[in-house]
Amino acid sequence: MTVTPGFRRAAVVMLTAGLLMSAPGIAQAVFTSRVVGEVAASTLSLAAPVGADVTASCTSTPRRLSVVVNNFGTVPRATSLELTVTDPTNVVVHTGGAAYTRNGAAKGTWKIQIKGLYTVNATNIWRGLPYERLVECL
Repeated sequence: MTVTPGFRRAAVVMLTAGLLMSAPGIAQAVFTSRVVGEVAASTLSLAAPVGADVTASCTSTPRRLSVVVNNFGTVPRATSLELTVTDPTNVVVHTGGAAYTRNGAAKGTWKIQIKGLYTVNATNIWRGLPYERLVECL
């Protein structure tokens, strides 16, 4: 009997298939591991201040920006409130206090925001939605 290349190829395929079917553990692995832990997570949503009142103006000669918080308003669950002033290049130039004045203020739109804060600890402070005013310096 002469063995042809086709017969040889078929025999190799059948032998390989038989080995894989008879030993399924070769192609399968079992992993067992158990880790137990707890994750404490929560969210807090702080509303924008209600009743906030800010007087803001920019005079042109000389150019001077003036911001005064008349009333920070109220934010439920907030532990404090914060005033931020952002210049026309989107750089925060003031945080805190109830007033801000800038002589020689840059031309453009200045953003004034009041946000409620909830302080968990020194490194975990939640900030709420802002009350926002825009002031144009010409």
